[in-house]
Amino acid sequence: MSQQRATDWRMELNNFAQRHHLVPEWHEVCFGPGNAPTWTASVFFNGVEYGRGSATNLGAAKEIAAEQAMRTLWAAYGR
Repeated sequence: MSQQRATDWRMELNNFAQRHHLVPEWHEVCFGPGNAPTWTASVFFNGVEYGRGSATNLGAAKEIAAEQAMRTLWAAYGR
């Protein structure tokens, strides 16, 4: 049986940003009690939000935001 590797969206986003001379800016916010937080991460390029994600940990929220940003950037710039 073969295992399919999950995409590392933050790495994809960073690689894309370097190729296109873009600098990602991350904004992170945590809501809720300390024992059950909800993190929201947003990624911006040149002041424009390209992705946003929410999850119970910051890493997962950033992955969701990075995936959303990549899909938006691919639509605008191509792969």
